[in-house]
Amino acid sequence: MFNFRNFAFKLLPSYIQGFIAGLLVFVSKLVIYKSNSWEFVYAPAFGLVTGLVLIVAMVIGTQTDRRHWESNGGSYFGVIGENDSKVRNGVFGFWNAFGSCIRVLMIALLLSGLADFILMNWVDVTLIEQTKNLRIEQIKNTYAVLGFDNDQIDFAINEIRQLDLASFKNMLVEVSNKLFVNGLVGLVVAAFLRRKKNFHWVDNQS
Repeated sequence: MFNFRNFAFKLLPSYIQGFIAGLLVFVSKLVIYKSNSWEFVYAPAFGLVTGLVLIVAMVIGTQTDRRHWESNGGSYFGVIGENDSKVRNGVFGFWNAFGSCIRVLMIALLLSGLADFILMNWVDVTLIEQTKNLRIEQIKNTYAVLGFDNDQIDFAINEIRQLDLASFKNMLVEVSNKLFVNGLVGLVVAAFLRRKKNFHWVDNQS
């Protein structure tokens, strides 16, 4: 008989870790808004903390997925609690590990984007203009350091002013962009947490 609890908490742990990470970011944005410090969302410190949360979630989610994969003979959907004496031939390779990282990131970034969507549409529409101004300041500072000319800076600023930040489409675009950037970090995490082909679960279970 199908057991939803086993399915949710044992078969797909990376989804759970993604939800936890996303919920932390979601709540943190609400707290920052309530403290009238929305500009902190675009500060380097917040980006660093958010990045660390995502990395920790990817590591935990991937490790848990890997243990479950190996205990079920190389399958996410093996029978829970099967006999440990059974031979395990499944190898949790790089793409398995990367898939776990992507699942964590997808859930976490969707919840993070959902926080912005809710705040801008139903809580405080003035956040739209605040966010645009914050991004414009970031563009000015970044482009000035990189040596871009005024025409390039003006073009980038105009693109930001035309964005519909409160739209669902824009939220999905931003989530996709962040997924790509953070996915590069996921590649590194996957490279460290994969099992090599010559790894034998039974011989190395100690």
